[in-house]
Amino acid sequence: MVNVREVLNNNWSRLVLAMSIIVYIFYFAAAAYTFLNLPPIPDKVVTEDGRLLFTADDIVEGKYLSQKYGLYDYGAFLGFGGYFGPDYTAYTLEIIARTAGGVAKLSPEGGSEDLKALLDPRLVERGGEKVVIVSDAFAKGYERAVEYWYTMLSQRSEELGLKPNLITDKGVVEKIVAYWTWGVIIALMGYTNGFPYKPGILEANVHVLQGTWITFIILLLATMPIAGYVIVKFIDYWREPRVEIQLPPPTRAQKIALIGMALAVLGLSVQGLLGGYLMHKYSEQTTLYGIEGVNSVLPFNVARALHFNLAILWIVVTWISFALFMLPYLGYRLSERQVTVILGLGAIVALALLFGIWIHYLKPLPDPWWYLIGSQGRPFINQGIVYLILIGLLGFMLSYMLRKASTTAPGPVAPLVKIVSIGVAGMSLGAIVAALPIYKPWAHFTMDEYFRWITIHSFVEGFWPAIVIPLLLALMVVRGLVPPKLAVAVAGMDASLEIATGMIGTAHHYYWGGQPTFWLYLGAVASTLEVIPIGFLIAYAVVLWLRGQVKTELDKTIVTFVLVAAFGGAIGVVVFGAGMINMPIINYYLHGSQGTMVHAHLAMPLAYGVPTMLFWVVSFYLAGLIDDGKLRLLRKAVVVLAIGFYLQYLLSLGPLMVKQYTAELDTGYWYIRSLVTPDGAPGFWDEPSVERFIWLRMIGDVVAALGILAFLVVMWSAVPRLLRELRG
Repeated sequence: MVNVREVLNNNWSRLVLAMSIIVYIFYFAAAAYTFLNLPPIPDKVVTEDGRLLFTADDIVEGKYLSQKYGLYDYGAFLGFGGYFGPDYTAYTLEIIARTAGGVAKLSPEGGSEDLKALLDPRLVERGGEKVVIVSDAFAKGYERAVEYWYTMLSQRSEELGLKPNLITDKGVVEKIVAYWTWGVIIALMGYTNGFPYKPGILEANVHVLQGTWITFIILLLATMPIAGYVIVKFIDYWREPRVEIQLPPPTRAQKIALIGMALAVLGLSVQGLLGGYLMHKYSEQTTLYGIEGVNSVLPFNVARALHFNLAILWIVVTWISFALFMLPYLGYRLSERQVTVILGLGAIVALALLFGIWIHYLKPLPDPWWYLIGSQGRPFINQGIVYLILIGLLGFMLSYMLRKASTTAPGPVAPLVKIVSIGVAGMSLGAIVAALPIYKPWAHFTMDEYFRWITIHSFVEGFWPAIVIPLLLALMVVRGLVPPKLAVAVAGMDASLEIATGMIGTAHHYYWGGQPTFWLYLGAVASTLEVIPIGFLIAYAVVLWLRGQVKTELDKTIVTFVLVAAFGGAIGVVVFGAGMINMPIINYYLHGSQGTMVHAHLAMPLAYGVPTMLFWVVSFYLAGLIDDGKLRLLRKAVVVLAIGFYLQYLLSLGPLMVKQYTAELDTGYWYIRSLVTPDGAPGFWDEPSVERFIWLRMIGDVVAALGILAFLVVMWSAVPRLLRELRG
């Protein structure tokens, strides 16, 4: 007799494991070549007559200080960081160019070639040292930039939405500006493929266009055979038998896990409030509807860091809680004490992580504690090192438990559980990589970016699909909606492709950060191939619904959430991610713009948030804490939530993206991220039409908030009964 578990396990789960190992080996192997071809950090930057401007130590220290003061959670360096504040590289280049042009008495008309030559840095060897020589006019621009940024980061910092008097030590500002000016120098030396765009000075090079064409060609060549394979497997497995698995009422230990999900609902709600607050800060930086003093407690960079981290935390806390809830159904024994300890540790790590960021950004902790228990200050990876290590260890423990459960789980879902265990392990390794080099930040920005994006993709594009999709399919298998062989084929194919293309596709973030040029081609192709697997679930769920095979309220709820997530992922990931802003020639102009916000605000909440919310609903329903009427309400609520995010795009983020694109073509990248220009005139965010689009986002925010509110009310109205049952 054929052993179903062995047949299924030996194919797809092994492929998923192999892909996981290969991508990490590939990345660490490629590091050797990459790190031998980094943009140089010169020992000195001097003027033509030998006057010292700054040293390598100043550049490295400036990078540390940019992180320490949370500046990446406001603005960006070479496009990496916050989406509202200025791009420090592009803006500093603008100050230097304006000053240098004035010193050389160059006219705005027809002087770009002369200005470009005037700004051109030269790298030479002197006495065993690497020395960058700049013109005296460039040096004047650098000195002007120091004065400008000192004013903006000290007495005018609150006008930017930051903490009042953020940096009052001019020596600190000098080192930060030395680092930002180094970014200008490597861009002018050609290490960033022509980014950031400044007409007549920096423009996209030939690799950007070639990379885009090669991506289109390979995408077309790969799509046809893979799509054909998907269709064949769909037909082969469609008539396979389905097996509905009856689940008994949850135990007391399983019900304890529901507390973690209730806390996750609160996390989502607070995250939503912070998102609305950040929207307001785009328009009004110093007050909140006239209330003074908000920047002393919740400046922009604090709110942004908490908003982003809460998105990660409520999703991960839900997954841990859902795993604890489901493990006993898979034959893995869990005691009440084990569940309580794991949830308690998770809650402590989450709260300490958030508090560490908040307290550090308000009053920077001393070295090295700010980096260890405060905030690393890296774009999107700003959690203290200690918390990342703890998250990684908790993840490995959960992966081990899931791996053991896959040996005792019912045959139809066992391979799916094994794939999930691999996904959790891959994500956990990413958290450990994010903690490198543990005791202090990376000295080189480009090296830092290399490891940072590996980490981000190990969470999102790489291993999160290998967690979410098998879990969704497991629910559908248990309900008898999907044949087990079809579920495993979908999960295995999707996880394998997502891990390979998502992790290698990390390199689509390397276009402009100083990585060797081969990453531009590799990243463009691989990241675009991520889009191929996503249509499988959409097609299957639609066919199920049309054939009338979705009958119970729970089944309708599962399929509704899957459809909302799948369509959201298709639009957010495929259209506005791999299909648009990842293409080099498009990304060149939209990198770090509201175009990235469109991608993030559709992909993250819909592709990952909605499935995670489904885990709350299913768990509370199986525990008897919500009924069919509540299921119908929550189905409507999740559709309302999705509509809210689509309205954000249609009314606000999309038009802002278009306006930024057109403004950049006229003026340059520096302008589309500005509140004020170097001469004091209003910047992009102060344009009247831009202000209107900012406020129009409130419509989408309110609609999405209504959807979230329904979940908050339904889930938390069940908590008193849950606590009574646990006490009884």
